[in-house]
Amino acid sequence: MQLSRFNALLDLELRASDPLGMIAAAYLAYFIRFDTFRMSSLYAVALVILVLGSLTASVAFRAYDRPLGERSFSQYCCIAASWATGFAVIMALGYLLKVSDLYSRAWVSLTFFLGLAFMAVVRQVNVLTLWYLRRRGVGVHRCLLVGATDAGLHMTAQTLADPGLGMKITAYVKTSCDTGVPGNVPLAGSLQNLDQILDRGEWDQVLIALPVSAHRAISYVLDRMDERVTAVKFVPDMLGRQLINHRMEDCGGVPVVTLRESPLHGHAWVLKAIEDRVIAGLILVMISPVMIALAIGVKLSSPGPILYRQHRVGLDGKEFEMLKFRSMPVDVEKGGAVQWGNATKKTTTRFGKFIRGTSLDELPQFLNVLRGDMSIVGPRPERPMFVEKFKGEIAGYMHKHLVKAGITGWAQINGWRGDTDLVKRIEYDLYYINNWSLLFDLRIIFLTIFKGFVHTEAPAAAPALPSLAQAAPGTSNPSEESA
Repeated sequence: MQLSRFNALLDLELRASDPLGMIAAAYLAYFIRFDTFRMSSLYAVALVILVLGSLTASVAFRAYDRPLGERSFSQYCCIAASWATGFAVIMALGYLLKVSDLYSRAWVSLTFFLGLAFMAVVRQVNVLTLWYLRRRGVGVHRCLLVGATDAGLHMTAQTLADPGLGMKITAYVKTSCDTGVPGNVPLAGSLQNLDQILDRGEWDQVLIALPVSAHRAISYVLDRMDERVTAVKFVPDMLGRQLINHRMEDCGGVPVVTLRESPLHGHAWVLKAIEDRVIAGLILVMISPVMIALAIGVKLSSPGPILYRQHRVGLDGKEFEMLKFRSMPVDVEKGGAVQWGNATKKTTTRFGKFIRGTSLDELPQFLNVLRGDMSIVGPRPERPMFVEKFKGEIAGYMHKHLVKAGITGWAQINGWRGDTDLVKRIEYDLYYINNWSLLFDLRIIFLTIFKGFVHTEAPAAAPALPSLAQAAPGTSNPSEESA
């Protein structure tokens, strides 16, 4: 009970600190603008509507669903989106009621940005305080591990290495499904005497780390737990599997675990579509003189069409026609002479070599973005024959088709493009899909300006990522055709 009260107080404190931060931001902005803290009734009414609108939106954005400390940046993004929604409501009301001219624009702007800053500071202080307390044993869940599968062993190692996670596995129960022995964790007994172990009442949680196939053992443990009030969590043995956008949900009263799904569904799909069209349209307007100059250069360099149309595989594994400025003579691949990799050895025109080396040949793909075939940011698409080749050789290769193919991507700005390790490239693509956000997209677009155009050799040491893709046994490190 003491632990549940501790968690409840943390949640209550967080829910209270956000509206207090909103109010403090509004009053500080009022003081900066009018040199007084005595807010007029006109502004006070707007503040009340603003706070209520933001808190209502926070329910829709599920800003408080995750425990404090778990993916704190995602939590902040949710409350920031709620704050922005509150401002959208107040501005819409001001427009409809024709009272927007009565409010200072400086106050509105200052309140918005100060509110974002206050909520960021408050949440960071809360997270640091929580981790400080957990590292000293306050608010830590005492856990009993039933089974020592690979996932159970991994969880044990993580909780021992990082007390800030708020979990401490103090004992484990041996089963016939175990693949090892948890280090530095005492043995409580075997599955056969689970009742006697649980009767000791030393644990806040029971973690069931058993294979899904061991349904009898799982049912046995759950039957034992039916007579007790201890929290129970299931730790599926999914190590080594690519889990994309995984989560638990309820389907007609039946718990369903999503193991792999595109992150772009619902409102996320709409936001991504708006981002693509707006940015692609703006870029096409800005680069239109460059596009015209490149088109003239292609036409003068060799006879043939200006654009090269090539079938690639995109979202949901469906083919589309990708556009590029032609950099090779016409019919250079006639007779099925399609080359894999070795982009620098392919037959190109003199002008084509220049536009390929600087990625200027890819500019027409912004038209693909406007047509909805591609996205600005996403995994690079590949030709159908190579997709067929590598989907059976590289684990997780087809998972990159959970989102639209992109002009640039997380792999490309980290140097994995051209004649580089395709296995590593897929790893970066899956990392992008599993961590997608609009801010992540904008970061990639920004970095592309500085290091995403010129082809370079594979990086000597790439940033470490969680292992998301591995080559199948006996598979070499193939290189994707230069896109």
